[in-house]
Amino acid sequence: MEISLLHKTHNRQGFECEERALTDYIRKQVSQDVKKRLAACFVATDEDNAVVGYYTLSSESLGRELIPEKYLKKLPGNYNAPVILLGRLARDLKQKGTGLGEYLLLDALFRAFTLSEESIGAMAVVVDPINQKAVKFYEKYGFERLPDSEKMFLTMNTIKQLV
Repeated sequence: MEISLLHKTHNRQGFECEERALTDYIRKQVSQDVKKRLAACFVATDEDNAVVGYYTLSSESLGRELIPEKYLKKLPGNYNAPVILLGRLARDLKQKGTGLGEYLLLDALFRAFTLSEESIGAMAVVVDPINQKAVKFYEKYGFERLPDSEKMFLTMNTIKQLV
């Protein structure tokens, strides 16, 4: 399955996942976010060009207070942590059990790692899981909770080992 940047020819209206907010986002909001350069959206499509899964990436900066202590020593004293935000990740209900969610995550991590190596500085990928099921999903891939936050964090060094 190919994953590409969202294009207006991709059919998003039939997409439906377990989380209403993620369904509504791909159907109604994503075009505005892409147009305003708030996020880049990558989609997996079927043979009819219908979106069956997607994720978004954005740049973000974490304040020093959110960074786990063991990583702080890598940052100069006055720096925040440059990270890539994996803002949303969802797959269509019809794809449940196919491994598409994992495939999308690994593609997002590989893309983020490549960006951090080739074009922008980023020390980690950050996610803000939508529910406890998502927390468990991300934990399987080594994401750890950030102190005093719902967000989770995976360093580029760990991603390098995954990809």
